[in-house]
Amino acid sequence: MNAYPESKQRPDLSWILDELVKVPHARHAVLLSADGLAMSASDGVGRVLAERIAATTTGLQSLSRNGAEFVSDLDTPWQQTMVQYRDGYLFVIAAGNGSFLVASAGTAVEIDHFSYTMADIVKRLSDALAVDPRPSAEQG
Repeated sequence: MNAYPESKQRPDLSWILDELVKVPHARHAVLLSADGLAMSASDGVGRVLAERIAATTTGLQSLSRNGAEFVSDLDTPWQQTMVQYRDGYLFVIAAGNGSFLVASAGTAVEIDHFSYTMADIVKRLSDALAVDPRPSAEQG
């Protein structure tokens, strides 16, 4: 079970991330809060890797959101970012309120199918994927 951080209030969602990485050529999946906290991960993703990908993709997602004006004059919300590497892909999509889903896959993955599967998981479990903002230091 790869649920982070330990919380009796939050359901363990590692099972749905494990389901996602069963897609042919998928590798890893991590659920992140909007402020970059790794909430859950698929099997084989340790805390160190989850925290590193959380830091990386939080910045990537923020930069992607700021590119919206280049895409449309309207206030269009960010939905997904995909980065291609020589050996595979990194996908970041909006999940429940206050969270996003990160997954990786090899070069042979069917991109449309994988993206659709990620979106389907978000649609099916949007309430469970929602992450409340962490209280600020002032709120204690």
